[in-house]
Amino acid sequence: MTTHSKWSKVSASILAAGVGIGMSSAVLANDDVLSKQGGANVVMPSITYNGWNFSELNDINAGNVAGLRPVWTMQLDAYEQFEASPLVVGDTMYIISPITAAGSDNAVTALDLSKDGVIKWQFRPDISEEMEELAFAGACCSDQTRGFHYAEGKIFMQTLDGRVMALDAESGEALWQVRDTNLDIAETLTGVGTVIHDLYIVGVAGGEYGVRGRVTAYNIDTGNLVWRYHNMGPNNEVGITDRWKPHYEGDKIDNPALASWWGDSWRRGGGTVWGYFTWDEDADIFHYATGNCGPWNPDYRREWGVIDLDSQGRLTSYANNYCASQMARDGTTGELVWAYNIVPQDQWDLDMPLISPLVDLNIDGKMQKTTIKAARNGWFYVWDRNTGEMLTEPWMFAYTDFMTGVDMSTGRPLYNIDDVLFTDVEDRLKYTQADQLTDAQIAELDDPDEYTGTEVTWCPGIFARNWQNDAWSPDTGLLYTSTLTNCRTMIVFAGDYDPGKGYTLQRRAGRPPSRDVNGNETDVVGALEANSPTLGKTVWSVKWTESNNTPILATAGGLVFQGGTDQGVARAFDAATGEILWTFRTGSEFYASPISYEYGGTQYIAFVASTRGRLGAVAIDDAADEPARFARGGATLYVFAL
Repeated sequence: MTTHSKWSKVSASILAAGVGIGMSSAVLANDDVLSKQGGANVVMPSITYNGWNFSELNDINAGNVAGLRPVWTMQLDAYEQFEASPLVVGDTMYIISPITAAGSDNAVTALDLSKDGVIKWQFRPDISEEMEELAFAGACCSDQTRGFHYAEGKIFMQTLDGRVMALDAESGEALWQVRDTNLDIAETLTGVGTVIHDLYIVGVAGGEYGVRGRVTAYNIDTGNLVWRYHNMGPNNEVGITDRWKPHYEGDKIDNPALASWWGDSWRRGGGTVWGYFTWDEDADIFHYATGNCGPWNPDYRREWGVIDLDSQGRLTSYANNYCASQMARDGTTGELVWAYNIVPQDQWDLDMPLISPLVDLNIDGKMQKTTIKAARNGWFYVWDRNTGEMLTEPWMFAYTDFMTGVDMSTGRPLYNIDDVLFTDVEDRLKYTQADQLTDAQIAELDDPDEYTGTEVTWCPGIFARNWQNDAWSPDTGLLYTSTLTNCRTMIVFAGDYDPGKGYTLQRRAGRPPSRDVNGNETDVVGALEANSPTLGKTVWSVKWTESNNTPILATAGGLVFQGGTDQGVARAFDAATGEILWTFRTGSEFYASPISYEYGGTQYIAFVASTRGRLGAVAIDDAADEPARFARGGATLYVFAL
């Protein structure tokens, strides 16, 4: 095993953050990626540029999956959740870790498939103790990375402390690195990147710290910075040029990503990019979505204490473009082509960096090129992927009460005034008396002194689903999504922006009962759903009474694979019906998508099973469904075959 812990072949100019901007000379798509995506290999998150997370392999199918057995395993040396799925190229599998037991963040390990996973090499980035502390303090959700990418004999990755780098895929040697973030203001890199043409494109995380979201493109051969655009601010910083052709009138104003903000609040506006990219190579447009607005408290992004809703509940001022939004940019220049604000003036932490599969759909008898999203707000969207026009009316797949629908003529959601947040109770009482308690009711509270009168209870309570991969099957025409039945009570309060410190200005004030899609109280906490974008409904669902919010893989064998965190098992479902066809107990949780690959003429299924931290002892008289009975700390790669 060769362990690389020192940088080599890195020029001084590249280490100085790659500030020289120059356009790429390449005009064609990355042929190597296009030739390897899908089939036997897994060269990128979600398998293919269209974001389907669908394997074309079908030797393992609904008729024989019951015979799936483990053929080898690999201990991954970590007490942390793995959110990045493995890559497979030829005879090598690549694993990227959040943090190893030895304390190395974002290590990459190459495994020899011809020898059942014997380590070929391991690369451990050098991260100074100071940098590690800064990165960990500024990261929303521990030492995470959600994916890496292969192209032209290189592995492209990013580290939590904000470096983008390329490794030689054969040797693990570091070829170049650049610093993408400013840790002093809590910018980190936790999401995935994508290779388009000769560019590696990444987004920045840190929406809970007042970071202004952006995407940046680096040359894959040199690491030189090619372009960088933010998601809010003046046109030149957002990439709004004559390429900008939005569909809805509200986006056709001058400086739409600036004029929609109060004062200079856009400078701390969130809208970060820590999720997934898709790319339409024919149109040369890449798609992604942005995180929550910053801070969560909307009074800092609008006229204080004022909400402008028309009689239908449409917001008419301070939409705060473009956080919590769907984005489409030119794959060569990065210029913004269109954008759609899914949650204008987001104050509910409705991040949207979820996968947006590119799908051709028959809508009213006409084939349409679309991008679709089961959004975090609980509504299902279908857009024309070239223009941003909604082609069908959005519909609710998980219960929501803060909005009642979407106006198709303007594209604006219809908000419920009772669920809008205010810092001061006097401002809230100008619009609604909802949830105001009597003195007698207040006296009965556990903490009467904590009552402010600004409390708001709403569903889906910061998400109806989170970042986990969806999967699209062209065989069934269904999008498979892991959903949640959350509701939440929250207040917002006044505060100051302190660079590098938390900047949400909110706190949870209660956890109300979960509700099903009809609004009824339920013990169900989530489901695996199969949703049809053309029928506009959930075709089948498997409901869970224990948390099971995990990524999903679909295959041409008529199968859906998902980890079963609820009982520590890997599962295979019938893609058409949802019937559970196979389980295998790992005794762990699951945070990364399963993958399917082919080696030596055999199809394999691989799961990374992982649990964050060490779970405590289980007493003999603990409840039989105690989560610790099903999952233990640690991380293991399981590889299955027939």
